[in-house]
Amino acid sequence: MNSPRRGGLGDQKGKTMRTLTAAALGLAMTLGVAGSALADCDKTIRLVASPAGKVIAADGKARVRAQTRTPTFVKQNYVLEMSALVPNGTTFMVFNNGLPAGTVTITFGVGRLALDNEAGHVLPAGTDPVCSITTVIVTDGAGNTILSGTF
Repeated sequence: MNSPRRGGLGDQKGKTMRTLTAAALGLAMTLGVAGSALADCDKTIRLVASPAGKVIAADGKARVRAQTRTPTFVKQNYVLEMSALVPNGTTFMVFNNGLPAGTVTITFGVGRLALDNEAGHVLPAGTDPVCSITTVIVTDGAGNTILSGTF
């Protein structure tokens, strides 16, 4: 009985193909992780009170978070929390990258703006993608800057 020759051309071709396949899969996995990492972020900033903000003891922080869930969906969250010594119901406007993001209504000295893109929600202009937000400005009804910060 003749046994197949080991180490022949067919064996060498098979080893080369396995090596190339492993290298290609490794590269694809590395690029996939790198691509996901670029879309993902988790950053928090403390907002600085302007002179007008100091008058009402304004303080705040903003947080952005993005996490890749599937190849086609990145979960994004934006939260701005602030406090100020103003009457209940006082509203402030929030701007990200110079574009309106929403309003904060103060109740018992605190307020919050929370945005996300889950369950069909659409993030406002200047907020999507959250990882690209650089500047945050909070203004009062007259347009005076109360709080600001940069990521």
